[in-house]
Amino acid sequence: DEQVLINFNPEIDPELKEYSEESLKKSSEPMKYTSLKLWGSYKARHDEQYKQFTQYENNPRLALEEVKEISRTLKNTKDENYHLFNHTIPGNVCSVLVRNHFKILSQEERTFCKDIILENASSSFRVDYRYQLWDGVESAISVLPILLKEYPEEKECIKKILLITLFDTHPIGMYAIFSDYSTKTILHDLWKISFEDAQSILFGLLLLKPKYESLRVKLRKENYEKSIYEYHEYELIERFTIEYKAEIQNVINNNLSLDDLKDIEQLELYTLNTAFQLLPLETTNEEHKKIAQSIISGFAKELLAKKREERANYLVRHSFLEKLTLFVLSSSEQDIPIYLKPFIDGFSNSEIIADLFQEFIIVEDRLDTYNKFWLVWNLFYEKVIEFGKDGDEYWYTDKIIKSYLFAQTRWEETATEWHSLKDSERRFFKKITEGIGNCPSVLYSTSKLLNGIGSKFLNEGILWISEMLNMNKNLWSDKLEVNTTYYLENIVKKYIYKNREEIRKTKKLKAAVLVILNFLVEKGSVVGYMLRENIV
Repeated sequence: DEQVLINFNPEIDPELKEYSEESLKKSSEPMKYTSLKLWGSYKARHDEQYKQFTQYENNPRLALEEVKEISRTLKNTKDENYHLFNHTIPGNVCSVLVRNHFKILSQEERTFCKDIILENASSSFRVDYRYQLWDGVESAISVLPILLKEYPEEKECIKKILLITLFDTHPIGMYAIFSDYSTKTILHDLWKISFEDAQSILFGLLLLKPKYESLRVKLRKENYEKSIYEYHEYELIERFTIEYKAEIQNVINNNLSLDDLKDIEQLELYTLNTAFQLLPLETTNEEHKKIAQSIISGFAKELLAKKREERANYLVRHSFLEKLTLFVLSSSEQDIPIYLKPFIDGFSNSEIIADLFQEFIIVEDRLDTYNKFWLVWNLFYEKVIEFGKDGDEYWYTDKIIKSYLFAQTRWEETATEWHSLKDSERRFFKKITEGIGNCPSVLYSTSKLLNGIGSKFLNEGILWISEMLNMNKNLWSDKLEVNTTYYLENIVKKYIYKNREEIRKTKKLKAAVLVILNFLVEKGSVVGYMLRENIV
């Protein structure tokens, strides 16, 4: 086509080519173990993606050999990139090997993994540690109970790590608090492997955490006087282990008892919550029950306090409520009233009560403990009625009622039933509408219930709502909850569609429906007007 084609095929100078290849090799070296890194990380987190790395699944010893190579290089290299890419691998992989492949390892290999795990698990005790996510520390701490079982001679080191880690409140991004690593390990594994050691650490936390925090304040003050305006956690750990060596040894030797713990409910909430998280569900241990009662009492006193600005931060509060509801619904029916007594006795129009009800519903949705759940609900019944008698415009009364009547929970839009709402609950809702039907929040909650998980109660529900509107004239003028009219329109439309002939024949039903329709018309509902014209 009378055009010119030029091909560029430059010949690179041999020295330049050699330099390029060397540079490429050098830059690729740190990423040589990417497959191993991903396998160890995925498997440590129980992520099914680990299965794609068949070379390690089929031959875990290959993973161990590569970890040995990495460990040797990490000790000798000054390459920051190599350290950045590979320093997390030994801790994660050795933890996986101990947890999942311990039996196939030789004694020498087991010892190697044990040493790597202890080194990683105690990382926060050293000057150069930087808190970060998935750095091998969490996975290392998670297998410490297994090491305690296999290597009882390492008991002192292992228990010290678990105890001191419980004291460390450093956040790990939005993922967790550093102490959570130890909490989960003790809760999920140590109680089963060594109940006595777990019990001793629980006692040690309650006894020594306040002393640890007092020492933190003292250290900060001393540094300030020296014009040092920051300190690292390892400094505090190092000094604490020296000054409280005897007390720590008592924890290690299981020499503590419940009698050594005084005024548990007076401890600060973070410590109480950490101790509460350690308590195993379905426990029958009497010491656990006493500790739980003290913790719940301490939280109830603080959370229900009138000085709202002094209440616990959201994360501590939410963590406690989640554990409380799990703990209660996993306990015996005889113990439930005892655990809930502080919240029943201290019941107030506080947001925490609404949050508590909502958390109970969320947990019950998972556990399905019908009898226990309704035992809880009935324990709070009189208090809810008492606080709703004067209306729901005070503080959080409306939110409490909506939570109690399942209207604050985010149900699936298509949900028309719930396993813990059975036919026998008709009486409960009828009593509620009769007892505090003056509250707009009850009208809202009932109409929403009949639209969703309580659809089975529709026929009776129409009568409940009609009676509420007849007996509580304030509802006709009070400001309604958002979407009340919408829910009422839906249920009355559905009811009329299903029972059109019955409504025309039965004077009582027709009168009840007309009350609701007249109410809707008063609220400016076109749907209500059209339906009323249709049946009149």
